[in-house]
Formats: sequence, structure tokens, C-alpha cells
Amino acid sequence: MSRAERLDRRNRLRRRAGGGVRTQQKVRSRGASRVQGIALGFSVALGLLGARLYYLQVAQHDQFAVRSASNYQRDEVVRALRGEIRTRDGVLLATNRLAVDLVYTGRRRQTDRETPIPGWDKIVYLAGVKGDVLVGGQPREPDYERESSTVLARNIPQERLAALYEYTVLVPSLELRERVERVYPQGKMAAHLLGYVQEATETQIQEDGYTQGDLVGRSGLEYSLQKTLEGKNGLRRREVTAAGKPQTERVIDPGVKGRDVTLSIDSLLQRTAERALVEGLADVNQGRAKYGKPAEPYTRGAVIAIDPRTNEVLALASSPTYDPNWFSRVPSPDPKAKNWAIDPNRPLAALDAVTSNRVVQNFDSGSVFKPTSTLAFIERWGNRSFNCAPYIMFGGPRYNWHRSGSLGTVDGRLAIAYSCNTWYYQAAIAADPITYANYLGRRSVELGFGRETGLELVGEKTGLIPSPERMQAAYEATNERRRKQGLEPLPYTYYPGQSLSFAIGQDSLQVTPAQVISVLSTIVNDGTRRKLSLLKAVGGSAVKRDAPEQVPGKKADFELIKQGMAITTAGTTPWGTAQHILGPNYFPVRTGGKTGTAENGMSASKKSYTYTNAWYEGYGPIGEGKTPNFMVVTFFQNGGEGSGPGLNAAAKMFGARWCVDLDERHHAKPDQTPCTGELEQMHQVYKTRAERAKASAAKAARDAQAP
Repeated sequence: MSRAERLDRRNRLRRRAGGGVRTQQKVRSRGASRVQGIALGFSVALGLLGARLYYLQVAQHDQFAVRSASNYQRDEVVRALRGEIRTRDGVLLATNRLAVDLVYTGRRRQTDRETPIPGWDKIVYLAGVKGDVLVGGQPREPDYERESSTVLARNIPQERLAALYEYTVLVPSLELRERVERVYPQGKMAAHLLGYVQEATETQIQEDGYTQGDLVGRSGLEYSLQKTLEGKNGLRRREVTAAGKPQTERVIDPGVKGRDVTLSIDSLLQRTAERALVEGLADVNQGRAKYGKPAEPYTRGAVIAIDPRTNEVLALASSPTYDPNWFSRVPSPDPKAKNWAIDPNRPLAALDAVTSNRVVQNFDSGSVFKPTSTLAFIERWGNRSFNCAPYIMFGGPRYNWHRSGSLGTVDGRLAIAYSCNTWYYQAAIAADPITYANYLGRRSVELGFGRETGLELVGEKTGLIPSPERMQAAYEATNERRRKQGLEPLPYTYYPGQSLSFAIGQDSLQVTPAQVISVLSTIVNDGTRRKLSLLKAVGGSAVKRDAPEQVPGKKADFELIKQGMAITTAGTTPWGTAQHILGPNYFPVRTGGKTGTAENGMSASKKSYTYTNAWYEGYGPIGEGKTPNFMVVTFFQNGGEGSGPGLNAAAKMFGARWCVDLDERHHAKPDQTPCTGELEQMHQVYKTRAERAKASAAKAARDAQAP
């Protein structure tokens, strides 16, 4: 290769090498540009973001700070509906309704408070806002340390809600708030049995776990079945403004409704019992007039009726009565009546005890105790006979009976039928007063006195059994407490004469009407003792009954007592104490029973027989092949003789249960066929009668319009 060719080749290689360098530089240049573009994009984006953050955090700080502070979540209680209460035949006794209150949640800023609420005068008128929740004509600001809002008006009428909403929807600090209210549709019916509810107190909220606005039973079944009826509250979560205006809401937990309760009560018999007490006032005041004493303004008494085959309570009434709505609804529908019922300072308040259920309170029993004292004597000392004299002498004092002459020699059966006090005096003496009284005390408790009856009512009294050994034990317990307190012990002596009074249901013996019917059922069922019960079903399931208890005793002895109570109404002797009303010539269903006339503190202080307690206990139907399906105890406190008000009220109960209409003398009207079957038959008979009466009235109306 020539020199010239070598030089030419070298130059070409250099040019080629120089071109590669430029290519690499171009590639590097393009890469750098791409990175610079990306960096520039990031820079622009960050700049825009920073500008936006500046705008939000600085320029718009005040606006969003207020919005952030104003919107927050608020949890509210979804109030559980309380379980409903019905009678066995479906009558609704207790239920719930939604009530609407006007609530003011407050205006936190002073400048807002100075601004008038739009349409305030119309709001005040429509809601019925009272002056006690206003300050200077404006709503009182809530005290946030103890309340979240001020309730301006309760239970706003339904017809005003739509108009009121037109104004409150524009006011963030006003809210129409719903709450659950307990309602008793039948008013006074079964009031003492049901009791009533009110909102939980501050103490219950702090100590028992209730929330503000929860309904809590105050008495009756509403109290004793609180856990059954109350249900479980739910939870609603709302986003609201600081003024309380809802933004969004959702239910977190709907809660659980309380369990419904079906009672053993029959509505027809319950109404009859309550009416019998009201109508019994005429009988009481007839006795007052007989003895020249002033009339009473209302009855003080009780009625309880059961099915003795099961001891399910079919009616339970007490008088004077009240309307549970007076206490459960806010505001009270009748504040004057409510205050009358609970005012401790009004005349006769303590005696009236309007809200007290007399069925489970202690009273002097008198002769309705005699079936028990007769049984105690005959089963240990035999069915002895004594002269039924007008009085006897024992230890100096004279023990009287109200008769003016002797009724001859009587045994235990006739002693019951005649209510012969002197038979019981002589029986106690013959057995030895102390020995008899102690045995009678023990036997009384076995049969059901001196203890609870099983009624699902809190606060049932247990009475007092004044036997020597029980009284001695009570005094010893009292004196032990006194010694610990540094006090002198109280002396106690039981006198034999007290045993004679105890035998006729007096001395310091105290019983409840519920105990009287419980013991009567035990005797009629030959010693089978069942608990009394008011419940038929809870939550749709039948209530399980405890197994009955068998009280010691011979069937023949129980039978003798029943024979005595049958003679009371049989009309086979001149002196059966109930035969003038329930004798076979006056009432078509055979019954047994016992009258009772009990001396008490008032009859003693006023020295008048008209202030004794009037009782009657009875049952039926009785007779060959009959099984009693109805039993009743009536009681009129200071009502006079048991053969008057007590017996008349019992006749009304028997008449209602067996479809027998009574006249003004409390005798059955002629030509009637009793319905002695089950309750379903009773209701069918009354339904048929009502349909016939309606058809007859319609025909009479058509006939009257005919030309």
C-alpha cells in the first residue's frame, strides 16, 4: 500500500471515530433533556400542591376550622320498646307510643344567643312552651355540665307537629325529638296489678346502668317484671353540627324489644271485680247509716279471684284506685288527680293509701281464718261439740259473741257455718290454750299464712301469726337488737286468753287477701298447695309452674272443713251466714264459703261495729261430681259485716263467672242456665247474648219506624 493510500485510510478512520463521539454526545444530550423534563414536571406539580395547601391552610383556614369543629359524630340511644301486657283474652293493658318533645340544644356563641329565633312566637304557641323554661322570653341555655339540652315542651299534640316542623327545621338549635312513652289504654283497669313506669332517676342512671329517658317500673308488675319488659336499647350514629343539626345518620344497633307478657287475668272478671268494689260503697254506707255514722266517700277494699285447679289469678282489684297514665305520661293527663293520689298531707291520705295494693297488704282477718283454726283443732283433738252460747267466762274476762241466745250444740262444721265464736273459745280451752295456739300457729304457716303466696309482685306482705312461740321468738330477736344498742329489753308475756282470740282470727293476727285465698285453695284441694300466679305466658311461651306442695293432713279432715263451708250457703239450717244471698233458693250454682267480720283499731276506737273489716271467701261449683273452677275473696276495710258488703261483692263475682244475672237484692233472676264450664264457654255465652240483644234492638228500631 502506497503512502498516499495509508494516509487516506487513516483520515477515514478518524472521521468515523469522530462521528461515534458525536453520536454518544447526542444520546447523552437526549437523556439529560428527558430527566430535566421529569424534574420540571415534578417541580410544577409540587408547586401547585404547595399553592393548594397554602390556599387551604392559610387563605381558607378560618372557614375550614369552623367547619371541622362544627361537624362531629354523635351517638344516640335507639330506645327499646317495652314489652306489651295483655289479659288472657287479649285485652291490651300496657303498650307504647312515640311522643315528640321540643328540645333546645343551645347556642354556644353569645352573638348567636342575641339573635332572635325565627318564628319564635309561633313556635311557643304551637308547642305550648311554658315560662319556666324561658329566660327573658328566650329558651333557657342548657347547663352542659349536667344536661345536653333543655326540654321546652313535652308530648306535643300530633295535629300540631307538621306546622311546628315548618319553623324548627330552619333553626339548628331546635329539635323535635321522639321518645317512647308508656300508655295504659284501659285507664284504671288493673291499675294496682300493673303499676306504672317513669323515667329513670339520676341515681338509677349512675348506679344501675340506665340511660336518660329509659322507662323504669315503679310499682306492680311493671316493677317486678322490669328485666322482662325493658328490652335492650340500640345505637344510632349521627353526624351533626355543633348546633345539633343532623347531617347524616345510620343505625349501628337496632336494639331488642322487651318481651310481651300475657296475664292469667280475664278482662270480664277483672272489670266485674272493680265494679263490685265501687258498687260496694252503697252497702258500706248503708251500714254507716244503720249505726248513725257518716258516709264514706269511696270504697277501701280488695277482690281476688282464682281458678283453684291451677291457682291462676283471674281477677285482682284494689280500691281506691288510680290511672297509671297519671304517672307514666309527661305531662300528666290529670295532674290534679295525680296529686290527690300521692299527697301525704291531704285528709285521710294514710287511710286511703291510693297506690297501695290491698290484695297484698296486712289486715285483721276475723272469721275467714276459722276454717284454718277449725282444721287445726279437729285433726289433733277431734271434731268435738260445744254449746254455741252467746258468751263464756274464762279467767275472769267475759268472751262475747254477738248473738243474744244459744244456737244449741254444734260441732266444727256448724261452727264454721254459724261462725260461732264460743265454739272456738271452748275448743282452745279444751285443748289447753297455749298448746292449741302454738299448734295453730305452725299449722297456719304450713297452709300458707305467714309467708308469700307466689304472686309475681314485689312487696307482698306476709302477715303476722301471733302464736306464743312465734311471738316469743320475735321479742327475743327484738331484745337482742336492743341489747346491742345498749337499751333495756322489752318484757313479754303471752296470756292464755290471747289464744281464744287467735282461734277466731283476732288478737294480733294479720293476713292478706291473697293469703286467705291461697289457704282456702289448699284446703279445698285437700292439702295440695300451689303458688298463686299472675302470668300465663312470657315472650309467647307458656310460663312453667312449680310443682305443687303437699301439706300434711288427712283427706277426711279437709273434707269436714269443706262440709262446714257448704252448710254456710246450703239453707239446711236457720243460721248459715251466707244462705240469704247464695242459698239454693237465691242462686242456681251451689257454692261453699265463709263470712268474716274483723274487729280492728278503728272499730275499737270508734266503738262501732260498722267499722269492722268485712270479708267473704267462697268457691264453687260444689256437689256430687263437681270440681270447683272458681274461687273468690272479697274484702272491705272498715266496711262492716262480712255478710253484707263482702258477700254481695262475692255474689257479683260468682254471677259474672257463671253467666247469672242478679237483681237489686243480689239474688239470681229467674229462668237462667248457668255456664259452669271453662272460661271460653263463659265468653261465648256473653257473646251470644250480646248478639241477640243487638238483633232485638235492631228489630225494635225497625218496628218503631214501620207505619
